[in-house]
Amino acid sequence: MEIKNFKETLKEAMREKGISIQKLSDLTEISPKYLRALIENDIANLPSTPYIKGYINTIAEILEIDSRVLWDDYNRLSESKTSGEKDILPGNRFAQKSLNKKGLFVGIIILLLIAFIAPKISDFFGKPSLEILAPSQDKLNVSNPNFTLKGKIGNPQDKVTINSAEVVVLPDGSFEQNVALEEGPQNTFEFKVKRFLGRETTNSRTIIYKSPATQKEENNNNEKQSSTSTKEISTSTPTN
Repeated sequence: MEIKNFKETLKEAMREKGISIQKLSDLTEISPKYLRALIENDIANLPSTPYIKGYINTIAEILEIDSRVLWDDYNRLSESKTSGEKDILPGNRFAQKSLNKKGLFVGIIILLLIAFIAPKISDFFGKPSLEILAPSQDKLNVSNPNFTLKGKIGNPQDKVTINSAEVVVLPDGSFEQNVALEEGPQNTFEFKVKRFLGRETTNSRTIIYKSPATQKEENNNNEKQSSTSTKEISTSTPTN
């Protein structure tokens, strides 16, 4: 039997039933592309052998042809692809795929690490906080030559310096430093806190120290000036 007999068998049966390729496609749910390739023995456009056998069985049922005979004729006269390791039916694309447990476990671990590390990033790279408690304001006037500088930072792991000298930070983030003041307004202290691998925060305070003797002398001078001004006003006032 020639290849054309297989082709003619199908075409003759389709003519007898009055079925076109499109109609046969509708009845069998086989793509017209595959029907044409099957009739013309166009192997390059045909799927693997399990599909072809299924197509022939369905076509034979619709056209009322003996499927075994038709399949045997096709096998003898066709050079279709033989079923082998690669001739497997594709998986159901609607079926739920099994989860990759290993990938899921790794994903959970990564999420946990991110959740743990994210809050710590600012501890290494953020800008540190600094609160100066004493002196509470800039240009503070004091009469005692000894003063205790006080402050607090948000992270006790940060490094604190006052005028470039490192200061001990307590676990709660507080720190203190006793200093001796010089007479006058030249007591300026630079507070600096630096975060590991991060930025710095800097602030400064000036303390004006006046000794009791200096303060008394200034008060006396102020009183003299006040008295002199009063006398000048009294002298310049005309009498009636």
